[in-house]
Amino acid sequence: MADVENDVKREDVKQQEREAFLEGENAPSDKWNLVYWIVLLHGIGTLMPWNMFINIAPSYYVQHKMVEIGTGPNGTNVPTWYSDNFMHYLGICSQVPNLLLNLINIFVPVKGELTPRITISLAIVGGVVAFTDAFVYIDTNTWISGFFWLTMLSIAVLNGANGVYQNSIYGLASDFPFKYTNAVIIGNNLCGTFVAIVSIVAAYLTDSKTYQAFGYFTVSLITIVCCFFSFFKLRTLNYYKFFSDLGNLKRAKEDTGPPTMDDYVATFKQGWQQFMNVFLVFFVTLTIFPNIMVFIRPYLKGGEYNFLLPESQYINFCVFLLFNVFAFLGSLTANQVQFPKPEGLWVATWARVLLIPFFMLCNFRPETRTWGVWFESYYLYIVGAILMSFTSGYLSSLGMMYAPRVVEKSKGRIAGMMAAFFLILGIVSGLFFTIFIAKLVDN
Repeated sequence: MADVENDVKREDVKQQEREAFLEGENAPSDKWNLVYWIVLLHGIGTLMPWNMFINIAPSYYVQHKMVEIGTGPNGTNVPTWYSDNFMHYLGICSQVPNLLLNLINIFVPVKGELTPRITISLAIVGGVVAFTDAFVYIDTNTWISGFFWLTMLSIAVLNGANGVYQNSIYGLASDFPFKYTNAVIIGNNLCGTFVAIVSIVAAYLTDSKTYQAFGYFTVSLITIVCCFFSFFKLRTLNYYKFFSDLGNLKRAKEDTGPPTMDDYVATFKQGWQQFMNVFLVFFVTLTIFPNIMVFIRPYLKGGEYNFLLPESQYINFCVFLLFNVFAFLGSLTANQVQFPKPEGLWVATWARVLLIPFFMLCNFRPETRTWGVWFESYYLYIVGAILMSFTSGYLSSLGMMYAPRVVEKSKGRIAGMMAAFFLILGIVSGLFFTIFIAKLVDN
């Protein structure tokens, strides 16, 4: 299998080198793999703000910013409508704008460089993160309602801009060999692993929600700033300029003006199987992680916690860290082994749907479920979680790498952007499907 993957990669680069030779050039090398590492950094950057938001939201917003502090009996905090509904609105205000801007970005004609889209969207993302960070030490307890809607507006702007940024990065990477598209996926999963570790360390270092939030958002801002300036360095590198110019040359040779609806339809017809593969991988993943996994308990209804990790940390370790580490390993493996081939990938992605009923039949929501529990062993859950996480990283990498390669070369960038759209569509669909799963199990 490794030989097959190596042959595919060698043929991919040789073909691009042959085309370059016709233009009187030889492909340069990626010195120190600098282009690869910068693309990977942008993979981290596309998910860093959202990862920081979703990890800190339950403790910082739900339990701190959105409650009436000290107004309950014995000076306790009193939950409000805003704290009860924060996570629900967070999902809507983050993923819907992301999905819509991703879709719009596909159909806005791109001539030449994607630089304006990437730099402007990065500047907006950085500005919103800095704005959010500034409110950490501001007392908002007297205007919870206003702060709630201001936060939702900022989340919508953040994720709308991030949708354009993420979509454009996949479009940019589609001009390069396989591993550069996969570098974005690796960066995505590395980001999740990093944030999970930060969450665990922060919980040990301080109980202050304010300090934790300031640290989270500051790290996120630093990452975005690094992405912003690294992009300008990227554009000066010969390896980047060669493949970017080569991609533009291919599109110019077949240029009949801005892409028409026929171009989009033709791209979809050629790449629909890979788009569906990407959608299915993320639909299954986001159905299960995190909203099902966090409610699978290591004890039955009325039982006592006796797992080997402290109860306060078992979700951090057995849900967030476990998922992100094995998804990261899966995406790394896809760099070395690319099996199944594009025409057979659908078998694996459709078979993976069976993981949804498996997790439903684990000890999910034991206090409210009306279904029987088929898989009581928490260690069986761990095995299933590792399988789900690893295949998420591995199969999503294959789908994203294959998508620009199964269409005509001039349509590779459009295919890369379409794949990114179906990635987000899978995320949104999975998040909403989780609500149905919870109601089904409870009733």
